[in-house]
Amino acid sequence: MYVEIGLLLNALILGSMTSFMVVTSPAVFKTLDEDHSKKFLRYIFPRLFNFCFLISMFMFLFFSLGDFVSGMIFGIAIAISFLINTYVLTPRINKMRDLMLEGRPGSEKGFNNLHMASVLLYLLNVIFIILIFVLYYTR
Repeated sequence: MYVEIGLLLNALILGSMTSFMVVTSPAVFKTLDEDHSKKFLRYIFPRLFNFCFLISMFMFLFFSLGDFVSGMIFGIAIAISFLINTYVLTPRINKMRDLMLEGRPGSEKGFNNLHMASVLLYLLNVIFIILIFVLYYTR
């Protein structure tokens, strides 16, 4: 039963992440001007990452209680990556974006690299989440 609750939490994270990629981000860029989209995204991203971190920690806990070792390993990796995205990458991305808007040399490259790292980490989490399902249902 514990593992099944962990799988439900895993699905919740996947749904939240997918909804953000497919619905929220495109809607923001389509409906808000640059200044408002910047404010909104700077507000929402840390909250999304913290929400997913919290859920992934509960997922890790339930996988631990159910002795699903692969789920535990991927669960803690997912949790750590959300922390990295929230507290390491996002502040640096915002700083580089501000410097870029000021016209500072090299800031655009820094922004692009940090943003790409954040996106890749996000996509890696999606892959880990899918792997959890695959590993559980093929064991």
